Amino acid sequence: MGKLAHVACILLVVSVGASGQDLSPQRVSKFVNIFASAVMPEADDSASHALAPAAQAQAAISSAEFEGAYLEDGKGWSIWDERTNNPGAVPREKRVYLNQTGNVACDFYHRYREDMLTAKGLGATHYRMSIAWTRIFPNGDGAINQPGVDHYSEQIDFAIAIGLEPVLTCYHWDLPQALQERFGGWNSEQIVPIFATYAATIFKAFGDRVLYWTTINEPKTFCWEGYGGGMHAPGISDEEQVANCSLNVLKSHAAAFKKFKELVPGGKISMNLNAEWTLPFDPNSELDKAAAERKMEFEFGVFAHPIFFGQFPESVRARLPYLPEISPELAEALVGSFNYIALNHYTSTYARHKDGATSQIGRCDYEVSHVGADGLTLGEPGDSGWLYSVPWGFRKVLNYVNDMYKPDEISVTENGFNVPGESDMTMDQILNDTKRIKFFKEYTESGVAAAVYDKVPITSYYAWAQTDNFEWQDGYSKHFGVIHVNFTTQKRTKKASARFLEGIFSNAK
Repeated sequence: MGKLAHVACILLVVSVGASGQDLSPQRVSKFVNIFASAVMPEADDSASHALAPAAQAQAAISSAEFEGAYLEDGKGWSIWDERTNNPGAVPREKRVYLNQTGNVACDFYHRYREDMLTAKGLGATHYRMSIAWTRIFPNGDGAINQPGVDHYSEQIDFAIAIGLEPVLTCYHWDLPQALQERFGGWNSEQIVPIFATYAATIFKAFGDRVLYWTTINEPKTFCWEGYGGGMHAPGISDEEQVANCSLNVLKSHAAAFKKFKELVPGGKISMNLNAEWTLPFDPNSELDKAAAERKMEFEFGVFAHPIFFGQFPESVRARLPYLPEISPELAEALVGSFNYIALNHYTSTYARHKDGATSQIGRCDYEVSHVGADGLTLGEPGDSGWLYSVPWGFRKVLNYVNDMYKPDEISVTENGFNVPGESDMTMDQILNDTKRIKFFKEYTESGVAAAVYDKVPITSYYAWAQTDNFEWQDGYSKHFGVIHVNFTTQKRTKKASARFLEGIFSNAK
């Protein structure tokens, strides 16, 4: 097995959700040491001579994509339950693929022991779990649903019993439908104290056993697609609601962070933010260079800037007159509320300046493309139209985040690839997923360069995903998993990429 494969045995993690993780200061040193010694033995040993010998492998799940059991043990109705089980209320062009639902999904709710043991068998040491808000508060607030609390408590205890350290995320897109109906969900400031109460409830219930958390996963995606593009639940198309959603996410995170400090002393928390590396369409055009920077600010900076600088990026404020201001009080609550940056990254794009161009949040003055001025496609296409494999873009975005925000630690909490045409393949072809292995190896190599040569403080890397799952609008038509799931029988079968991970994890022991 090659040098890059050897490093992955330490660093590559199987992931299916948003998370926090063990991010002690020593973790950065461990990450860099493994990269320098296992991948690039020719690198200067002085940079890593005294560093610790190993980092930790980790695994995770998210509730709406994997759990199923959509009506069991007192669970309430989420906005994704509403969208998928009532397709007639959704415009045909915006319906989930083949009107599929997450009602059963991977049945993780009943099969968590099997899947956790598989993760352990792959060498995982941590396990991330997304909590379904509607299992704790079926209507978003009010009386606690004790069976839901008990279920997650059992999952946490089982993880610990088999040697996995559990980590939790509070929200992964499955908003209680009752809150959407009552006041418009994330569009309304009324969600802030309700989210804080929900978060405090699970901090109190599980904080004695769980130290590592995230509040909210990819707010850019669910604000833009849920309240702007209408392609995700709750299916609204309103630029101002995207802006309101963005602000209310920040307010909710700040309110939850305050509770977290009180209830989980010594714990660490973040919010998963997704970013595409963006290049100028024409590298010789100053306008296109500015457009590329602006796209980073609209999509990543709109959440990261307030956390680190206390205000939205000026390029965003100048173009969106309806974007609410961040008050001095909110800025004070936000700055310092990340213990680390949790970065989700999949792909890279071009941005081209265009006066008056809009995105889901409103006027942005750029348009996006995967084809450059030279007429060439940027990277190797995946199965999703937005996904292209651009490994060197991973190094670029890591450096951008590090240079802009200067965090102590960066955890890459999602990174993965779906193989083109997998739904139409034979089983033998599905299991021989060499393109996915190639993606992981090349992206890991790019991470190596960022950590060793650029001194980016990467602490961990999560590969999306452990199993095939319900992929939101795409239903079961797109496959990110390194383990195939027969959704009729729920049989799991390892693909070549899983065996690749299993082998390299084993080599680390």
